[in-house]
Amino acid sequence: MDPRAREHLLTESEAAQFQRDGFFIVEEALPNSIVERLRELTAEVVQEDRVRLGIKENRYHGVIDFIGQRDEFLQLVDWYRTVPKVCGLLGSEIKLYHTVGMETPRAEGWSLESHQDWANWHTDTGNLTRDLAQGGFNPMISLKVGYVLSDLTAPKMANFTCLPGSQNCIDYPGANRQNIEKEAVQVLAPAGSAIIFDRRLWHTPSLNLSSTTRYMIFNGYSYRWLANRDEQRVKHFYRRATPIQRQLLGFSNHGAYGSSNSFPDDLPLRDWFKDVNLSKTG
Repeated sequence: MDPRAREHLLTESEAAQFQRDGFFIVEEALPNSIVERLRELTAEVVQEDRVRLGIKENRYHGVIDFIGQRDEFLQLVDWYRTVPKVCGLLGSEIKLYHTVGMETPRAEGWSLESHQDWANWHTDTGNLTRDLAQGGFNPMISLKVGYVLSDLTAPKMANFTCLPGSQNCIDYPGANRQNIEKEAVQVLAPAGSAIIFDRRLWHTPSLNLSSTTRYMIFNGYSYRWLANRDEQRVKHFYRRATPIQRQLLGFSNHGAYGSSNSFPDDLPLRDWFKDVNLSKTG
């Protein structure tokens, strides 16, 4: 991993905010030059998918299995300003299990009154809560890093919209999953920021009433034993990926058997994270 990653471990204040609100913002996670390039590539990939699927230009659209679509997305797999914080929350025996590139154009012809056609309050990872939540306990299992590629510094720009603290609610805590609740927060963040959030946090798409198109890339990290949320067609990265990147891309020297075991040769990120923690306390 980039040596600079040692300077970007999870802080106590970030951990406390994540515990309380279910998310926190990493400011200046990406430099402007990379933001511009990733935004350009995301627009290309989304447009290709819109044409292929016949998606209307005025609707938001997310391309899943996104990370393998362009070579330059590989750098985000173990990005030095965010992944150390992911390790601080989930540990180091993790992988990338789901990726999405999202485009939300200006909602022409729509208004806040018709917002119910866009809102869809949900938590991530499908049936995980249904099958695992027992006696009020709902394990985290995974989280997402949302890279902000266009300025979201004012509300109504299709901002990441959530109910802070709702990661502790197994059932939807609001009144109507098709409305934007009064308690909802539209997260304000400039381009280059990253929003790290708990998969259990209740959140929703929202309208873009600005004059610009909103772009974001969402990288989901989970424990290695969790089934992938998309195809994760990333094998073409293996030859040039670093050992830590290969772990995060789901590679195991022991095939499928390795995903539910802790073989040392599968876990270079664990070694890195252990060394960092030892150096902090040594």
